[in-house]
Amino acid sequence: MKIDNFVRIIDGKLRTTPPIDAFATICLDVSRVSHGDLFIDTTASRDFIHQALEKGAYAIVTTLSFANEDDECAWIEVSSIEQILIKLLRYTITQKSLDITLLSPVQEALLEMIQTPKNIKRLRGDLYAFARTLLGAKEEERFCLSDTILAAQIAPAANTVPLSLQVKPVIIAKGLFISSFCHHERYFAEQKIPSLFVEELLCLLEFCDAKGIMYSLEHLGFCEHFYPQFITHALCKKEFGSSDKALIFEPLASLLPAMLTSMQACIERAHILLCLPRSFQHTIPYDGEILRFDRIEELAVLSQKSFQYALILGDKEAFEPLFIKTFTTQLSLF
Repeated sequence: MKIDNFVRIIDGKLRTTPPIDAFATICLDVSRVSHGDLFIDTTASRDFIHQALEKGAYAIVTTLSFANEDDECAWIEVSSIEQILIKLLRYTITQKSLDITLLSPVQEALLEMIQTPKNIKRLRGDLYAFARTLLGAKEEERFCLSDTILAAQIAPAANTVPLSLQVKPVIIAKGLFISSFCHHERYFAEQKIPSLFVEELLCLLEFCDAKGIMYSLEHLGFCEHFYPQFITHALCKKEFGSSDKALIFEPLASLLPAMLTSMQACIERAHILLCLPRSFQHTIPYDGEILRFDRIEELAVLSQKSFQYALILGDKEAFEPLFIKTFTTQLSLF
């Protein structure tokens, strides 16, 4: 890309008069810089800038002022790295005709599970992670995300998928985690999806049908949201449905109220326990028992608690140290 065009796109200030007028690739990680690249200094680090220059970077984008590092490089000064990344990503999405779709967090996780082949990539992380992925994307690649704030900033024209249908579907729930439903006159019996998520799934399927996205529900499994892990009273893992106790993991606090409402519709509040990190300061509208914890190991106290389901705010992978045994195929209630 021409340096003058790049400076105009990001509204930066070129502080040097370099003999070169273009660069090859945009890099955010100094370890990936090659000769002829442009390096975006995301940490305001002169050490990283010097490393990039030693590797042959033609251009530097930074919030730091020029201090005679290299008169032959294009030193582009900006006031905010975040703001220039937003402008750069908007430009990139348009220039490469990237297809961006905004989904709910649940739909995003479900799409990753059901699409065959997986030709829509999931954007994860923060703005910097998005930039690393999108700047290296190929023409007309397809992506999805659930971050509404970032979507509005980098892809205001993104596709959106509804969360509800005009005609309410018939959903037959079997407990908290299994549901039966119809889609296009096909009956899907006892699928591993909470009834709470079925309508969002059906909206997603309508979107896939309209966009020609292939999918399969034949091996639908539990996604990362409202993920159940059945356990013994001693906190040993058990096969699904083979115990009278389960820990339910949910990584997003914003989904907890709806989940608690759904749980209380079919389970007595006395049998539900909500577990929240003590560092989580927001209020969750729940009148039942709330267990606060600082460290995962503190949840070992659950072995002494009387409950049927414990809804835990956190990613399930982070709680592996809590379990003391692996899965067993022995069907037992204890």
